Amino acid sequence: MSDWLDPLLTRTDDPAGGGPATASDKRTLIVEAALDVLLADGIGKLSMRRVAREAGVALGLAHYYFESKGELIAALVGAGARRLRAEDPPLQTGDDSDAGPWFGRAGRLVTSDRIRLSADIDSAALRDPVVAEAAAQRHSDAESEMGRQLASVAAAAATELDDLSSLSAVVAAALDGLAVRALIDPSFDLAAAHAALQRLLQARLAAQGVASRLRTAAAL
Repeated sequence: MSDWLDPLLTRTDDPAGGGPATASDKRTLIVEAALDVLLADGIGKLSMRRVAREAGVALGLAHYYFESKGELIAALVGAGARRLRAEDPPLQTGDDSDAGPWFGRAGRLVTSDRIRLSADIDSAALRDPVVAEAAAQRHSDAESEMGRQLASVAAAAATELDDLSSLSAVVAAALDGLAVRALIDPSFDLAAAHAALQRLLQARLAAQGVASRLRTAAAL
């Protein structure tokens, strides 16, 4: 977990006198309840009162652990990532020498729950600097994981991407954006859009491979 987020989840001074373990359990209940509400009904239905009721704790206790709705949303960013990641099938690049098989698996990880959660958090981040920091870290983490996967694909294709960081950000954002479009418009052909993005990625890998071979030949 990122250092900046730790204080939101590690307070041990439980006002109810339950001690560190009880305080941790109550924080977890509150965060998980908030995540349930957010995934079920969206950020517009998220309130401290409802979260406290769903968690089975007093409203005052929920406010004690999280002084604002923004702090609570920031805390559940990590909880949401962990819950959705636990549901992911393993994403192995292994022997793939082509972007196609990897891209198909990566696209399937962009689920409706993941996209709804992401869109709600990003919307709140536009208005709350506490949430903005959490959202920015979430995007950074996603891009880092995308970079690791793309580097593995490139290595299997015997090349190395010289714009890996930027390409990772573009692919991650494109997958998110296409998924949002598909949720908004059921007639949108998501499979065709994924195929087009896959072809762009394959072309980028092929171009990089040619450039690498030319540089190697020039150095001989």
